[in-house]
Amino acid sequence: MSTFPHPEHLPPERLDKVLAVHLGLGIRRCRALVEAGLVLVDGRTLAKGGLVRPGQVVSVAEPAEAETGVACAAGVEVVFSAKGFAAISKPGGVHTVAGRGGNSLEGCLPGLGLAGWRLLNRLDLLTGGLVLAAAGEREAALYKGWQDAGQVRKWYLALAHGGVGELELAGLILDDKRRVVRVTGQEDDALRRTMVRPVRSVGPDTLVLAHILKGRRHQIRAHLAHAGHPLVGDPVYGAGEPGGLFLHHWRLDMPGFTAELPPKWDFVDVRAVEAVRLSFPAS
Repeated sequence: MSTFPHPEHLPPERLDKVLAVHLGLGIRRCRALVEAGLVLVDGRTLAKGGLVRPGQVVSVAEPAEAETGVACAAGVEVVFSAKGFAAISKPGGVHTVAGRGGNSLEGCLPGLGLAGWRLLNRLDLLTGGLVLAAAGEREAALYKGWQDAGQVRKWYLALAHGGVGELELAGLILDDKRRVVRVTGQEDDALRRTMVRPVRSVGPDTLVLAHILKGRRHQIRAHLAHAGHPLVGDPVYGAGEPGGLFLHHWRLDMPGFTAELPPKWDFVDVRAVEAVRLSFPAS
């Protein structure tokens, strides 16, 4: 049984939202817990949209604990934590947020000691690497401000088809919530561009380092495919070769915080990657 009070300094809030913040789960999963009768407020049931008032005690029955990280996929762990932020490793094939079936990074937060934390970015299901979490609203607001100022730098490693040179991919991505996003002929703002540098050839393909400041859904995958270099293993913008999608969020830099997580690809030399990273212009 997980039991916690709704803090005295907070205003009344919907039960499903209170659960989402405290347990680190998605809204849909929290509503399912309420509808299953597993949640009590001051010892009584309450509708998912019912208000939890300051000082009231919320109790969540044992079945919810299976979602708190006990059965998380192998490889999910905190890579680095400091100043109210935590960089978490997400394996490819694991959902970032809960409510989409199977394991999720969001559902693992309490089991990682991050109950009540919130995720600040998402990775596609097939993409592995770093996902950032914040301890509270203050840290989330700091992150948003840094992002809007271009002070959050995200570095991805990818294996792209063909010989890839230096690229600056600026096409505006049209995301109308379909499976495939579209790259238009209109230029996006500078924060939404994809900068690409080759690291080394891997047979007929190229290991590249891609740099973004603020990402759109499928940004790197769509931009490189539009440039004629779809990623190896991409089932949406490429041929979907066996072995999975070769896209990995390797490094994150922001004020006072840096985290790295190299991919487990045998053709990656981190020293060579670092040398290429240092060749990028300062943002």
